[in-house]
Amino acid sequence: MPVDLLAHIFNTRLPMVRPATVLADIIEGYYHVSWDGREEDVWASLDGSPVLVFMLSEPFSLHFRGVHNRVFNKAFFCCYGLRGTYISDMPKGMRLLVVRFTSSGLFQLMQQPLPTSMPAALCGIGEIWGKAGEMLAEAICQDPESCLAGLEAFLMSRLPEYTTVNYKLQSAVQMISDQRGQLSVSDICVSLRVNYKWLERNFMQWLGVTPKAYLGNMRFLYAYFGMMNGKMGLTGIALESGYYDQNHFIRDCRKYTGRAPSQITSLYQQEQPGL
Repeated sequence: MPVDLLAHIFNTRLPMVRPATVLADIIEGYYHVSWDGREEDVWASLDGSPVLVFMLSEPFSLHFRGVHNRVFNKAFFCCYGLRGTYISDMPKGMRLLVVRFTSSGLFQLMQQPLPTSMPAALCGIGEIWGKAGEMLAEAICQDPESCLAGLEAFLMSRLPEYTTVNYKLQSAVQMISDQRGQLSVSDICVSLRVNYKWLERNFMQWLGVTPKAYLGNMRFLYAYFGMMNGKMGLTGIALESGYYDQNHFIRDCRKYTGRAPSQITSLYQQEQPGL
């Protein structure tokens, strides 16, 4: 999703609608957004928790370019971490409904390992739920005011009879978020009393990434948020984010965004993001 939007979710600046009780283990919450950020070359990123995004207003489509070159109409899933991917054109005033799954929610709903049910980091809703998914997206776009009732009815109809919540995985994800990615895989294993093989297997099955990749993605995301607000120099941001080697910070910035840190800060000095 747009990183500006992700930053607002992390900083709790967006009101969240909680799901029905029966969906609470699947869905973290729903976010209604009217886009007021940059319109071109918006970096697409994710913290690792899957999302389903519905486009509620014209042009009802988004074009992703870079590592993932796709055009989606009405709705799409975003999973795993994204690297070097940008939204080409996102007009101001565009309305979105962001469905944010819990860290184990999509696995519970699909009853399959995430790499099996989600073949790519970005997937159209029809690629996952076929014609039924396309019809759901069409109905939501036609009547956005009552979209949550229809969406929740759809999700409830797909709930398996029995589900298992992976509480240890959720605890691991919460630890990583609380520490802003600044801890080691061994720290998590010791805290949760699990071995590395268990942790890696569960991260791959439920989130589609290794714990090491998840940690690295989260650490850089918080560094990026620091570059967005412009209150601190790059050296300070790097140190605060756990990068004790400036070159490592620069390499990560290029790896995830395809740009140097100075280019990121210049971008946000020119135009502050908003929602």
